Amino acid sequence: MLIRLSAIALLAGVVFLVAAVLPVSFRVFPEPSPGRKLEHILWAETQWVVANVLFGVGAAALAAGIILFGLAVDDRAARVIAFGGGALAVAGLVPWIVHLYARVANPEAFARDELPSWWLWAYFVLTPVAVAFFGVALFASGLLPTWVGWTVVGTMAVVLVATVIAGDMVPAVYYLVALLPGTMLILR
Repeated sequence: MLIRLSAIALLAGVVFLVAAVLPVSFRVFPEPSPGRKLEHILWAETQWVVANVLFGVGAAALAAGIILFGLAVDDRAARVIAFGGGALAVAGLVPWIVHLYARVANPEAFARDELPSWWLWAYFVLTPVAVAFFGVALFASGLLPTWVGWTVVGTMAVVLVATVIAGDMVPAVYYLVALLPGTMLILR
């Protein structure tokens, strides 16, 4: 039962992807001009709030899915690794939620890129490491083919390196990757 709940939580991370494809997201995030960015936010203020709530719900669902996986597996090593990943996901979730709240509460500061960058960097570093831990827990558990765990770990390693090199990240990748094990766990 907990495996199914874990899978459902991992799949619930798709709400992050929904937020990412809302029209306000497509207008705001690629916009280089702070003034135009703020105009886009204020033009679609309700959608901006909804998008940021969904970004937070998606991140929380991912953390919950990893923790539930730890509760569900019988293998002690897999459980410990999953709990480590869950702890890292929650540690990344906290500054992410603070950042999302600040985006909504002070869109002017967000548009001018004046919010503390460490909030994002904590999330950008801790979340892919958490997902990589989950990948290790997957192959340690033996519940899915080994390639699934390695795919998760390898993708997160590439994402982390790309984030450091680019100085930015499109976090939707974390949730796209989680769809693979989430789907496979629900189908097993």
